[in-house]
Amino acid sequence: MAQRFTDTDTEVIRRARRKRRDVIVLREDSDWLHEYSPRPKDMLSRMAHRGALIPIGAGRYAIPVIGSTSPDAKAWQPMLHARLASMGDYYLGGFSALVEHRLTDLSETTAFVVAGFWNSALAEGEMTVVDRPIRAAITRRAVFDDTLGIETVRMSRSEDYRRSDLNRTLVDCLWHPELSGTPEVWITAWGRAAARSVWDVDAICRYALALSPSVACRAGVLLEFLGEGQLAQAALSRARRPGRFTPLVARGVSGDGSQERSKDWNVIFNIPRERVEGWLSYGK
Repeated sequence: MAQRFTDTDTEVIRRARRKRRDVIVLREDSDWLHEYSPRPKDMLSRMAHRGALIPIGAGRYAIPVIGSTSPDAKAWQPMLHARLASMGDYYLGGFSALVEHRLTDLSETTAFVVAGFWNSALAEGEMTVVDRPIRAAITRRAVFDDTLGIETVRMSRSEDYRRSDLNRTLVDCLWHPELSGTPEVWITAWGRAAARSVWDVDAICRYALALSPSVACRAGVLLEFLGEGQLAQAALSRARRPGRFTPLVARGVSGDGSQERSKDWNVIFNIPRERVEGWLSYGK
């Protein structure tokens, strides 16, 4: 569909641009939108039908690249931010963050997020942004600020989004592996981060401890395999709980390993140790 702009469409977009807005939100912008139409909701819907706006959902419309009605011509991450930020805390993480931090060469058309609010459509995997499915893990824990590795990625004066930094992304693989691809993908990513020296082991330990003792123990195992055992012991040993073992992969693995145990870290290898070591080496 070719883009078509009426004079009113052009004025609405210019007005939004003057306000440094890349997304028009019906509820927030209704006052000035009434200057152009007594029914702003209908006006925005007609603009979207003409390709002058991109519908994001929940009364939100992104301003497209002039000359293209396709959402593919625009970065989708700020549109994700527009969809989720008004609901509460969130960040782009898991497999999506692995891709953005170049810790994997694979790609995925799903947006993986961690959210700090409940929304039934989000929880049930029924929410999308510009035809991109959103898969979410929902938590009530206060783990969304920059002291725990959540960064704001600014793409322009009016476009940004929230994302886990490289170190938090690695740790989140141990917290929510169901968002991070197969174990081979994210364990290889740990090896790649170590080989390229792009990680911060102190930050990894701090984030792991903040998430849970189980996450800290899993991180300790991988750090030991990657030659950082001494630092891991100093930073993470207090997370170990006598007699309480945790699986290396928390979810999504049926237990195809030998059930070998690391007594140093109270971790059960529910995938074979040799396979883990091989994936880490492959990442290098």
